Amino acid sequence: MIKTNRILQFTLILLLFTACNGPKTAEPFSLTKSIATDSDIIDKEMHEVVVKEVLPATKYVYLKVTEKGREYWISAPKKDIKEGNSYVYNEALLKTQFESKEYNRIFDTIYLVTTIVPKEHGLPPITSPVPKAGKEKGESVTTAEGDTPEVRGQFAGAIKIAELVKNPAAYENKMVELTGECVKVNEGIMDRNWIHLKDGSQDDYDLVITTKETVEKGTTITIRAIVALNKDFGSGYMYPILLEHGRVLQ
Repeated sequence: MIKTNRILQFTLILLLFTACNGPKTAEPFSLTKSIATDSDIIDKEMHEVVVKEVLPATKYVYLKVTEKGREYWISAPKKDIKEGNSYVYNEALLKTQFESKEYNRIFDTIYLVTTIVPKEHGLPPITSPVPKAGKEKGESVTTAEGDTPEVRGQFAGAIKIAELVKNPAAYENKMVELTGECVKVNEGIMDRNWIHLKDGSQDDYDLVITTKETVEKGTTITIRAIVALNKDFGSGYMYPILLEHGRVLQ
């Protein structure tokens, strides 16, 4: 009887060990509706990828993508994705040893993506801006000769980020000048670079400026750009304040 109990105990321990160390089979999910564990890695950088392979599933789609020479897998809510096209995402949860029951395969690493949109989704044409020198506050300026109306605006002068955040409506569709430190850069997304600027006036606000120019992280710059409010690119890409068509002055 004792021998039988020991065999049963050993069997139970073996089953528990196997269950704890087997591949993860959790389905992809929305990060906004789920709580990641301390060991999970959440990537909130903006990524532009080219789709190389599409594996549709019941609720999701598995995508083999390339990004700047790197090839990897992501999973997103099911939608029509075309091989060879470019897409953008900016929130993903890294999982290892992830099992897809529908395809009976295990992905060594995969990123579970909340939303993914086409590269040109909802975007107007963009030009390389060149602000005019010597303009006074209140004058109408353009960021380049022959620009489209979207990049024309009244020059509102040099301001602080705190002033913009406090009263954004006062600067809507106007050109402003800011001086601050570039604390983060996402390059080459949607054919432009996305600069995160801080100037010490309200550093708890993440101000983003788009530009065709290259700016290195950690550098202090003076930049002019057009203020856009409630910029919605769709699928969760929403900016209450976004500065567009930026041009670095120094």
